[in-house]
Amino acid sequence: MRQDRLIFNSPDGTSAGEWIYDLFNQRLAAGWLVGIEGETVIDRANQKLDDFTQSQPDFISISTHNFTEFIANIMAGLRLGIPIFLCNPYWGTVEWDRVSKLTAQVNPQQHQNTIMIPTGGSAGEVKFAIHTWETLSASVWGFQEFYEVDKINSVCILPLYHVSGLMQLFRSLLTDGKLFIINFHQLCNAPNEFINQIDLERYFISLVPTQLSKLLDLDLPWLAQFQTILLGGAPPSIELLTRARIAGVPVALTYGMTETASQVTSLKPAEFLAGNNSCGRVLPHAEIQLISSTENSTKQRLRQRVDLIQIKSKSLMLGYFPNLAPANYFEPDDLGSFDLDGYLTILGRNSDKIITGGENVFPIEVVNAIMATGLVLDAWVVGLPDRYWGQIVTAIYVENDHLVSGEILSMAIAGTISNYKLPKYWVAVDRIPRNSLGKVLIQEIETLLRNKLDR
Repeated sequence: MRQDRLIFNSPDGTSAGEWIYDLFNQRLAAGWLVGIEGETVIDRANQKLDDFTQSQPDFISISTHNFTEFIANIMAGLRLGIPIFLCNPYWGTVEWDRVSKLTAQVNPQQHQNTIMIPTGGSAGEVKFAIHTWETLSASVWGFQEFYEVDKINSVCILPLYHVSGLMQLFRSLLTDGKLFIINFHQLCNAPNEFINQIDLERYFISLVPTQLSKLLDLDLPWLAQFQTILLGGAPPSIELLTRARIAGVPVALTYGMTETASQVTSLKPAEFLAGNNSCGRVLPHAEIQLISSTENSTKQRLRQRVDLIQIKSKSLMLGYFPNLAPANYFEPDDLGSFDLDGYLTILGRNSDKIITGGENVFPIEVVNAIMATGLVLDAWVVGLPDRYWGQIVTAIYVENDHLVSGEILSMAIAGTISNYKLPKYWVAVDRIPRNSLGKVLIQEIETLLRNKLDR
């Protein structure tokens, strides 16, 4: 299937919805889903289609752990062009209240043929990025061209309501690949049963750093047999990357987000194994440029070579629901730099950047230095308000088996980073607040630190 064969220009004169629905049915009948009976999914999708046809809802929301139910609802919703909201089954009352307020604004005509993918839950209230089959397809074709594969087979252990799980479904669907959906807990507890079902050398798998760390801890020899292990969702530590490289694991560091229908840059495994820790090069369907931050002086930018990222992509969302406001580019508030060979390195979010005494400090750089000591299990760095310095670099960390003081850690990283980047405060905690994908919950950390330090 070629990139110029986009779904809404279906080649046989059928409607877009019919074309999509038929595609799902054909792929299910051909054994697209490994370990799941295709006929069962088809029957359930037909039932949902009948239900929606009779009830004529303005939208549907999908909130389920059941893979069959999820795919059946997606199929029926796309067939009828109904706005589809993907929802996290673990949301609490606050998130669901927010969803109710948003879905009350659905305009069935304006939002026809759209898929709303949730984002923003880790930093504030839930938002939905508006996507269509075209934006999701563009992401698939760019991925396929970059990795130079005819079929994309995927092992999916990430939730299908999240963009990183959803895109594994669509990559395999559109390229005649296979999709093996398995719970991460099952994977960890029954690895031999898992590996006997598929040829790992032909499969991609997407992981977040906490999952890769767990699998490395289990010392699974077959982990290195995957075709590619896509790593994203949160910044990985240097220590984790070193462990993966020593184990010969074919990691592909990626950079992307819900708004761009997953990754827009990727590092190929051979480059990672050769020592490259960047997010790789820009995929064919996207463009990235760096724009100067007004907060940075020219001297600072030249010295640190850091600027704000701006993304243009065929996979770019059409806006945040309910506002259909297609833009030519998207600015994710991330700071990065390109090297001379076109490899992108992400240093964090501009809003997370710490300015202390007029100097810029990027949390990930300090965190990597702390993790490299081997004295902690986890760590993060934030800037707390200070009347004199503007902000004070403050570290929160989880001790390993030995009691570790802030003084010991400060001495351990002294000389590895500039003095102004050294944390002034160190706070030991039982765990670093993170979401299910491993992303740090900054607001929770700041609240915790203010309480502990009485600031």
